[in-house]
Amino acid sequence: MAASHPNPRPNILFLLTDDHNFRALGAAGNRELRTPNMDWIARGGVHFTHCHVSNPVSTPSRASLLTGQYGFRNGVTFFRQAIRPDAPRVARELLQRGYQTAFAGKWHNDGRPCDHGFYLMRNVFLGGMHNYESIPVVQGPNDAPAQVRRNPSEVFTDGALQLLDGGCDEPFALFVWYTAPHDPRTPPEKYEALYPPEHLSLPPNFMANPAFDPGTLTGRDEKLLPRPLEPAAVKRELGRYYGMITHVDNQIGRVLHRLQEKGQLDNTVIILASDKGLSLGAHGLLGKQNMYEESVRVPLIIRGPGFQSGVKCDALVDLMDLMPTLCDLAGAPIPDAVQGRTLTPLLTGRRNRLRDSIFCHYAHLFRMVRTPQHKLVRHLKTGREELFHTETDPYEQNDLIGSAVYAPVLNDLRLRLAHWRKTLNDPTL
Repeated sequence: MAASHPNPRPNILFLLTDDHNFRALGAAGNRELRTPNMDWIARGGVHFTHCHVSNPVSTPSRASLLTGQYGFRNGVTFFRQAIRPDAPRVARELLQRGYQTAFAGKWHNDGRPCDHGFYLMRNVFLGGMHNYESIPVVQGPNDAPAQVRRNPSEVFTDGALQLLDGGCDEPFALFVWYTAPHDPRTPPEKYEALYPPEHLSLPPNFMANPAFDPGTLTGRDEKLLPRPLEPAAVKRELGRYYGMITHVDNQIGRVLHRLQEKGQLDNTVIILASDKGLSLGAHGLLGKQNMYEESVRVPLIIRGPGFQSGVKCDALVDLMDLMPTLCDLAGAPIPDAVQGRTLTPLLTGRRNRLRDSIFCHYAHLFRMVRTPQHKLVRHLKTGREELFHTETDPYEQNDLIGSAVYAPVLNDLRLRLAHWRKTLNDPTL
């Protein structure tokens, strides 16, 4: 059943970044990084400090976001897989409730946005690897890609502004999904210059090599720098990463300014999130195909009429919770097949918790369960397990497997994970 919203039928602006570590945000306490527009959203909204993804790669993470379902249910657990035809789609639900649904930016799932309920499209990138000097984009359901020789973050923002100026009638749901700060990390020169590598700090859990091979070291992400990782090289990569985040923050500012000019800002729910995080030297890793917090935990900030303002919420939430939340905002019933949970009670302050555990999976390699205080990671190929007390060890540097003190915790987490896998028919069982 849909929850009532204090300001019925607000506009919706959904901003999504790519490979954005939850710590790479001024509002998250990062004093080396400049994100004034993202911080503005946080100051007037609810900052979910413990938002996780159910899968740490783009295609399945975005599929879960669109459907409100785990990949085992919607059919997408890896790249190049199509969402099952019977899975719900958030844009279809919004469209049926009278929202003009629109999409600009990176589309990383099957078909095109229009196949999934988006009524309007502008400057849509259909995914894959890319560079930041030019990008192929499509404008309509049957258009061939056309190369645009501009930075993608600027191209996608241009598309969003065109939609706001010439197509989006109220109420609208505009999704602007960026590629930044995904590699190749080549920010505009002036933005890279903001972050001299020698002035940047390595992650506290930086390692030249991982403590063990997690099974992903041959992946593309992990081969972007030579091993062992050199601190100076990681800092250069970090400077480029920060430059890209500040640049996309600037583009987000363009969208916010246009909403203000049109008098639509106060009646617009703004969602800022990312599809997964990135390691960048943490645990001796560079990519996101792992279960550490740097990869599976992402920024999530929601600002809008009737919501709490300037609040940090540490409740465990999942990115797929956005699908039922958006249904709530639109006054639409949440489909029975949706596995996410609406965030509305947290946004309005009626509750401070939704669940006591969350889960994550990646290919045939990893499964994870996390509670407010603990995390268990299972490496399926080797049988290895890692156990962390995340409250006292936020950088996951002290593996508690083998500790008699934590044996009851370990048993509880094993049972939770086993139940979840069985319930969802995990194909690796």
